[in-house]
Amino acid sequence: MRKIGNIILDDAHYPGEDLYSDGAVEDRLLELAGTCRPEEYNAAIAKERDWAVMYHLAHERENILSWYPFEEGAKVLEVGSGCGAVTGAVAGKAGEVTCIDLSMKRSTINAMRSQGRENLKICVGNFQDIEKDLDLDFDYATLIGVFEYGKSYIGGEKPYHGFLKAVMGHIRPGGKLLLAIENKFGLKYWAGCTEDHVGRYFEGLEGYPGGAGVRTFTKPGLTRIFEECGYTDYRFYYPYPDYKFPTAIFSDARLPKDGELDRNICNFDRERLVLMDEGKVYGQILEDGLFPLYANSFFVELTKPPASGGGAKAGREDVLYAKYSNGRAPRFAIQTRIAQAGDGKFLYKTAEYPEGEAHIRHMAKAKEALERQWGGNGPCLVNQCRLEGDRILFEYLEGVTLEEKLDGLLAHGRLEEAADGIKRAVRAILDDGTEEFRVTDEFREVFGDVSLPWRLKAPKAADIDLVFSNILIGADGRRHVLDYEWTFLFPVPAEYVAYRALHYYLESAPKRRPLAEAFDFYGHFGLTAEKLQAYGEMERRFQAYISRDYVSVGELYHTMGKSALPLGELLAEPGKRRMQVYFDEGEGFSEENSYFIENGLAEKIRREIAVPAEAKGVWIDPALSACVLQDVELRWEDGSAVRYRTTGFEIEKNCYLFDNSDPKIIIEEIPQGRSRIFVSYQISVLGESAARLLMEKTNWKGRMKKKVRGLAKG
Repeated sequence: MRKIGNIILDDAHYPGEDLYSDGAVEDRLLELAGTCRPEEYNAAIAKERDWAVMYHLAHERENILSWYPFEEGAKVLEVGSGCGAVTGAVAGKAGEVTCIDLSMKRSTINAMRSQGRENLKICVGNFQDIEKDLDLDFDYATLIGVFEYGKSYIGGEKPYHGFLKAVMGHIRPGGKLLLAIENKFGLKYWAGCTEDHVGRYFEGLEGYPGGAGVRTFTKPGLTRIFEECGYTDYRFYYPYPDYKFPTAIFSDARLPKDGELDRNICNFDRERLVLMDEGKVYGQILEDGLFPLYANSFFVELTKPPASGGGAKAGREDVLYAKYSNGRAPRFAIQTRIAQAGDGKFLYKTAEYPEGEAHIRHMAKAKEALERQWGGNGPCLVNQCRLEGDRILFEYLEGVTLEEKLDGLLAHGRLEEAADGIKRAVRAILDDGTEEFRVTDEFREVFGDVSLPWRLKAPKAADIDLVFSNILIGADGRRHVLDYEWTFLFPVPAEYVAYRALHYYLESAPKRRPLAEAFDFYGHFGLTAEKLQAYGEMERRFQAYISRDYVSVGELYHTMGKSALPLGELLAEPGKRRMQVYFDEGEGFSEENSYFIENGLAEKIRREIAVPAEAKGVWIDPALSACVLQDVELRWEDGSAVRYRTTGFEIEKNCYLFDNSDPKIIIEEIPQGRSRIFVSYQISVLGESAARLLMEKTNWKGRMKKKVRGLAKG
């Protein structure tokens, strides 16, 4: 028995050694847990840029459970608690939490993260050994990313049935098991992602032919196990993009709408193929009502039959949908939920952190300011809201958004009608500007010191988020603003609000490109190139204001994400990796005096180049594409270094980034008697846009030593 802070580490069933580990990174996690406060984890993740550090410490991991309405004072069993990625979400709501994990190191990390809590105990050891000492009256048990390992935990002919029954045996009648797991038939696996656990393409789709001791299931596969074990009261939810880092939780009562599933390239752990446009395929899946079969992950609430006359406690709300906006600075991070109690639905927002409560209260003030300003004659009616404790409740409205209506017109080729709808909406926004705009200190804090030399109009209260997805058209045809979170009570140009509405509609989905090409909406409203540049800068400053120093998962993908290889590019890649060698024999370099060397898909290249006696210079094009070369080495046959220069940027010694499709290694001096060059390097082929993005995101241009000019290497 050990104690870390307030946390008891019960090692009575610990076998004496950790039987699984992520290796050295766990030592780093232990160090971070001991030296960083939870609010400092995001900065540590951004600095470390390590998938395992992100996976175990990111606050967004808690999204899978922080929306769930646990009963007050609940007693919870967390099986497979690991390093505590979701333990905090449970312990923050429950009255008492018992964690189980096989690893002492991971349990120690969990304890260090949670050491200030007084309602948490961690048992270290195998579940089968520990369970005989566990209570039988837990209100909830959680299996978050654990059920798929049932064969390893339990063994036997039907390990998943046995595992389920064993865990359910410790839940009181009427209590619930909360289970999160990947969908074996998740769309991402059809679209080119490797199976999450074994890292092989199509492994789950083909029924795990590799024989790994892990299994995921389809929705029918899970329900079959539940029902064969005697549990028929279950409810499925669908975390998107998956249960590890969900940004939204859907349910059968609130399935996704077309356009909501647009964050599909987010592979941090392994490279993936891109075999299709998942957003378009999801559109077809939603149209035919098949999303529950192809969602990437499941979250299941499985209820144990109640004792006679028993059941769930009264007053518990049913959450139908949750959306997270927690990739922001803590004072702006919120959750949005749609819930049902009795026959009524309601929508509410809560702060993720205590410092966000002022932002929640601000919404009520914004509602009052917009009502005073519009008085029924503005661009929209104001959705009603009221503060209730630490949350703000909104009226639940039925209808279609302006974005959905416009997309419907576009889908039927009715471009003129769609254009008219856009123009009416934008004109209403511009007409809301009734006062002369002036720059204030509050404006500079949010939007920076942007040059706006024009005479501009501004509304008294500026809801800058009057984007078309936030405007609902009711059954009576009247328009309601659903969300006024970003309403400022100081002057903001009405043109900027109009710019945002146009920008986020026209430029956020390829299917709207024909509309943008057919009509010059910006020009129609006098938004010149200079104004667009200024408003674009305002938008960048606004986004920086929202995030402050917080680095979202989306931003981390740009620096930590693995390659996503489109099928077309992959098929063309062997051609891109062709090496082309040119010789100057006195008449300059030419295509006629060159030849190709095929390299296939090899990453490590070793080639011998024969140099004609007449050659005065050599060009080596390592690829027909932008690329990164590492461990570059050129030597003559006697082992001496070849003097060369390149058209790339030197990132570090013998490592170059070429940001266009004509990379060159240039040899201008051939010593007497030399006739063979031995070339070796490791190559990663890039698209030109990816190369430019890499330059920007890693600041290689700013850090490069110099563009190489005639330096000796080797």
